[in-house]
Amino acid sequence: MNDRTLHSIGLVALGVAFVACLTADHASAYCRMTTEGGAQIGNSVCIEKGEPLVWSTPCLSYAVDSRGSRWMDLADIETAVDASFKTWEEADCGGSPPNLIFKPSLVPSTCRRAEFNTTGNVNTIAFLNPWRDPCADADDPGYDAMALAVTIVWHNTTTGEILDADMMINDQQTTTRNAGGPYANCPDEGCLPPDFGGDADLASIVTHEAGHFIGIGHSNIEEATMFASAERDSVEKRTLAQDDINAVCAIYPPGNLDDTCTAVPMGGLLLNCETTDSGDEVLCDDPASVPTSSGGCSACTTAQFPGDSGVSLLLVLVGLTVLRRRSRHLDARS
Repeated sequence: MNDRTLHSIGLVALGVAFVACLTADHASAYCRMTTEGGAQIGNSVCIEKGEPLVWSTPCLSYAVDSRGSRWMDLADIETAVDASFKTWEEADCGGSPPNLIFKPSLVPSTCRRAEFNTTGNVNTIAFLNPWRDPCADADDPGYDAMALAVTIVWHNTTTGEILDADMMINDQQTTTRNAGGPYANCPDEGCLPPDFGGDADLASIVTHEAGHFIGIGHSNIEEATMFASAERDSVEKRTLAQDDINAVCAIYPPGNLDDTCTAVPMGGLLLNCETTDSGDEVLCDDPASVPTSSGGCSACTTAQFPGDSGVSLLLVLVGLTVLRRRSRHLDARS
């Protein structure tokens, strides 16, 4: 392990809310995540200050945590996840797809931690119950109770280059006070809407989070996949709206990628972030990983990497909240 200097330089709150973004050069409502945009909270506008976030080599891999969810078989989860990333990959940019290729790992991950390492990484998709960062301090309250999922994005604060993205899905039992499962691959007409707490469509949730994965923030168009909240029984976020298509085509305009590209994460592929090859536990404060201070809320961290003078990294949380129907006399959260 190379020497690094780590220190906490601030705190960014969970961004799981409605965001408006009207730029001077286009009328779209989509919002790009930026190096200085910070958290997207409440009715705050889309902040365009700083560099927009983008993968410099848009041949990307991901892996589903092998422990899956209490609500679905691993194979069914992988089916939903693969379809969700494929939706973005196959968007129609005027007759051509965006310059994006997603390659699912042939082997599941063993990683429920949101982290970026210098010696190996995995863009992991994991289910958490309890709904909190496994490396959080004991007194940390955890992720937003009404969030169905969050995506944690590491990026270079100077250039906006995305270095790692991890998707965490709320695997606790949903109640009137918190989001969570059960999840399912719902039929095209939507999940059955029994009393509050019925199945939520996993593909809809992951398709939204995959937008964050590639640097797209929240839209103020309710029909958009990147709108900040969703009803549990809806499958509408599986399908991109024109606003979502505008976003992905602007950020990753059609290029010449093909399926022979190498989707190896920065530092190499490391599917298991929890134990060593010999089976020893990798502790949360192990120097092999960049810690997420404040245990699960996003934190700014500075790290020195070999050959890069003063590279600064920022970890940002964005996600999707459950929208409760007013007809059920429950407050809408957004």
